[in-house]
Amino acid sequence: MGQQSKKPITVTRKLEAFRRWAKLKQYQIEVTYAVNTYTPLEKVFFYSLVLALFALSATGFAFYLFPPIVNLVCCAWNLLSHDVPLIASHIGAANKMVRESPNGPVASPLESYAMSL
Repeated sequence: MGQQSKKPITVTRKLEAFRRWAKLKQYQIEVTYAVNTYTPLEKVFFYSLVLALFALSATGFAFYLFPPIVNLVCCAWNLLSHDVPLIASHIGAANKMVRESPNGPVASPLESYAMSL
């Protein structure tokens, strides 16, 4: 009673939603810039300019912004996916080497963490 079953989201429903969103954006542009008052040739120039700006923005995003974002995500994944006890064991070995160095012991900020494990 009162429960509605959710329909699974299919590709066709997503495409239909995207088509409705694109039509709404086209309508908003036409109302904002009064495209309906343009002559057919002016409409061609206007929509060519809109298409060119969109294409340049998408190309700029794909070639100049997307790779640094992917690199940042990969670096973060690399840092977060390593095993902490393994790192701590390496830190402990490095601290031991530093303590036994010929120049004498050097204080390490990670030493307390390695010793706590």
